[in-house]
Amino acid sequence: MSVAHQRFSASKLYGRDSHVKELTDICRRTRSVSSPEVVLVIGCSGSGKTSLVRAVMTPLLGDGFTFISGKFDQLQHAQPLTAIISAFDRYFDEVSGSGAECIDVTKNAILEATGDCCGVLTDFFPSLGQIVGSHCVIPAQIGPKEAQHRFEYVFRLMVRTIAKLSKPVVFFLDDLQWADAYSLHLITTLVTDKEIQNFTFIGCFRDDEVDDTHPLGSTLYEIRTRSVAITKIKVNNIIKKDINALISDTFHLSDSFTASLTDIVHQKTNGNIFCILQFLQSLCDGGLLQWSSVSNSWEVKNSSIEAEFSPHDKVRILARRILHLPEKTQYALKLMSCVGASCLESTLMLFLDENIAINVKKKEMTNIDDKPSQIRKQRNDLLLFFKFAVHEGLIKEEGANYRFSHDHIQFAAYSLIPEDEKILWHLQIGQNVWENASEREKDKVIFIAVDQMNYALGLLESDGQKENLAKLNLRAGEKAMSLSTFSSSALYFDSGIQILGKHQWENNYELSLHLHNYYAEAEYCNGNFSAVGQAAGVILSKAESPSHKVRAYFILIKALCAQNRLDEALNIGIKVLTQLGKQPPSEFSDVPAIYANFNKTASIFKDTTDFFLNFKIMEDSDALIAMNFLGELLLPTYFLNQDIGLWLVDHMLQLSFVHGVNKDSACALAGFSTMLFGLGDLEGSKNVGLMALRLQDELDTQESLPRVCFVVYSGMLSRTEPLKEVSEKFLHAYKVGMQTGDIQIALFNARLYCAMSFCSGGGLDELGRDIQIFEKQMIEYKQELNLKISFPLKHAVLTLMTCSGNPSHESNELFKESKNLLQGTLLKKRSYASNYRFYCICIAYIFCDYDFAREMIELRWILEENLCKLYDSFGAGHFYDCLSSVALARKTNEDKWKKYALDYFEMTKSFALNCQHRVLLLETEIDILMGNTDNAIMKYNKAINAAAEYGFIHEQAIANERAGDFCLSKGDVRASYYYGEAYILYFQWGARGKAAHLKKKHSLEVNES
Repeated sequence: MSVAHQRFSASKLYGRDSHVKELTDICRRTRSVSSPEVVLVIGCSGSGKTSLVRAVMTPLLGDGFTFISGKFDQLQHAQPLTAIISAFDRYFDEVSGSGAECIDVTKNAILEATGDCCGVLTDFFPSLGQIVGSHCVIPAQIGPKEAQHRFEYVFRLMVRTIAKLSKPVVFFLDDLQWADAYSLHLITTLVTDKEIQNFTFIGCFRDDEVDDTHPLGSTLYEIRTRSVAITKIKVNNIIKKDINALISDTFHLSDSFTASLTDIVHQKTNGNIFCILQFLQSLCDGGLLQWSSVSNSWEVKNSSIEAEFSPHDKVRILARRILHLPEKTQYALKLMSCVGASCLESTLMLFLDENIAINVKKKEMTNIDDKPSQIRKQRNDLLLFFKFAVHEGLIKEEGANYRFSHDHIQFAAYSLIPEDEKILWHLQIGQNVWENASEREKDKVIFIAVDQMNYALGLLESDGQKENLAKLNLRAGEKAMSLSTFSSSALYFDSGIQILGKHQWENNYELSLHLHNYYAEAEYCNGNFSAVGQAAGVILSKAESPSHKVRAYFILIKALCAQNRLDEALNIGIKVLTQLGKQPPSEFSDVPAIYANFNKTASIFKDTTDFFLNFKIMEDSDALIAMNFLGELLLPTYFLNQDIGLWLVDHMLQLSFVHGVNKDSACALAGFSTMLFGLGDLEGSKNVGLMALRLQDELDTQESLPRVCFVVYSGMLSRTEPLKEVSEKFLHAYKVGMQTGDIQIALFNARLYCAMSFCSGGGLDELGRDIQIFEKQMIEYKQELNLKISFPLKHAVLTLMTCSGNPSHESNELFKESKNLLQGTLLKKRSYASNYRFYCICIAYIFCDYDFAREMIELRWILEENLCKLYDSFGAGHFYDCLSSVALARKTNEDKWKKYALDYFEMTKSFALNCQHRVLLLETEIDILMGNTDNAIMKYNKAINAAAEYGFIHEQAIANERAGDFCLSKGDVRASYYYGEAYILYFQWGARGKAAHLKKKHSLEVNES
């Protein structure tokens, strides 16, 4: 019986029924779950992981599922996002081939979801560009870190949209053990995004190659810490019974006839499905397998096969098989094995060249001078021989892409290249790819070309060769930066630095300066701040002029701010401004002069909101650099030294007067507005704030909108505009900030959106969810400052929802930190501490802990001494200070608290436009304090009704509770009614802890439903 032409494949699964059912059930469950599911299919190499996933997906595709898949490549590890980009590019190719209706639906949905940022996606996914066409706006040029943040945000919007369109979606990535760092990060952002619905992520990897220290191991740990459930499916080797079924089906014989062969196969392969198939193929190809009528069993013809074959050595078996192919097929396979597991045909044709082996043998790195027609003929001939490997099952042809059928086939082909020649093969391939690519193609093949040439760093001898390769690494790094893949870009920049060697600054000054600057920026984006400091240190010691140091200083300041080292950032910024000739006042000791200049500028803006609208656009390079630096320093001064902040915004406006306006001018106006607000010039603050918004609209620069909104609407306009509308402004600014990559300011706006929701009675359950979402983003983007400032709001909400006893107990996280405030450890950061103090006093008052409220009010006087911007928390700060002062006046009978109550009442009245109910409640409380109790209940009712009209449910509850207190003090039976109403309102607000506290305090009998 002849089996010489038998071809083996894993088209049918054996011994995987339970795995198929489990994976199918999880995928089908995707229809009903609201957040992503994660499945990891794990096992050793050759166990059949990929075949399992594809077998499950085949029937699901007919049931309305969308399957998006990609595969990572060990040799293309430095090439960023290859698997993810190819996966979604193929998906959009499928959409393009699905008819006009499908194209229109997809185009409209993605454009609606991503808006002006769709162009960011088409830079990554060219096939999407064919769908949306000319509707994309060219993305605004922003910093590299901001560009990365923008891409991640818009990418998630895209995936959310696809999941809604294509319910449900299965996203499959194979060989995760070879994923690059940024791909792992993107996977994490997807599977932890609870707004992506009908979405299952399946990842395959070799678990025997991944431990806790592996990048994938660290990624999985991070995913688990974010409360994402992970299902693991372990794919083991198949048992003898299943091996026999496979062989029986393949040879169309009963399993009793194949039992003897099964014994041999099991002994040799231990049940590894890939080894089984390759072992059988080797036996058949070699004519070593035959049926013996004498023994009535399968026999191995060659008795020496034991010594000759070791099926556990998969690579050696496959190498033997490759050696039976035509020489030119072997050669083509060896060439492709150098590049990776897959390759586009267009790229393959750039290096499919018989001369490579000839050049390597001669140790010449130049192409033989053949005519173009001869070269094309050689490549076409080699391509035909290469396609013979497709026929043999060693290569899979997928459209315009070729892929090794298994990684071990690639390794086997690569093993056939002599060890001492491999580096030369890589170098020659890289040079061929680069030299043969057209200018239009070079951007597409830059990573392949440079990766190949970088194998041979140690072989480069001439300075010219080193300089050329360093320049190519610079170009590859810049390309990686444009794709927001900063780990890869840092590797390219660092390679360029290493290539140039120790004398690079003397021999290649400009190139060295560029490489080091880019390297510092890439490592800043990676969060590797120690590397930023080292690179910046080299630049500052080697740069020949102050102007050449500016970029390094700028990235160093950004790195320090990201680490919350604001003092150091400010000191460096002042030093740089001095070097640029923008001399700040000596140590800012002449505060009266700063205020005099500030007031002089303020007088220019009096009674106008269109002063800057007819100014020219700023073009002077020195002025632009200075504006950039001054703008970057606004944030640390906002929290550290507002006297310096006065000088900064004033100086930015002086530069704008002289040189024209840019996006930083709008930010300076916004800062100027908030400074006027803090100094009590409310009308001037309003005018300048409106001017900032008008200039922002006139310049139409989205990247500055989040900063302008954050500053302007947290100041005077929060008094004059309806709070619900202001809240929507913050939310819009957050979304724009995420789209433009200004993550820090975007999350400042998100924090203010949450604070506004809290102060205006937003539901605590929804607010708690929003805080959780934004907190996750703060952790993800390493926004330590934002995270720290958000801490008191988060714990204030948790206290209201869960605490029914004394909130100032030592176990309460909010009040633990407040001890630091009282001990003075946070006094240097007065703005942050003042914000913290507000939430402490608010909770202390609501839970009737007036002694702690007193400590917080007294702390405010220390914190806000000489602060230009007072923290009123949209008027709520003065409101709760006044309520607490009234309560303390009653408790202590001290006149000072009556005075403070009256002072805070006057401050609260300035917010009367938005919060009339607060004024009504405080009037009632102060009247009672002063002994005027006539019509008190009627006044309380007015305050209660006004709070209900404005939608401030929490303060409606407080007014009811105070009315209950008043009735109780007078022996009025209506006390139980008001307490009951307060209980219901607190409960509806979501403050279940406070509701329980009130119920316990007054022994209320209320219906919990």
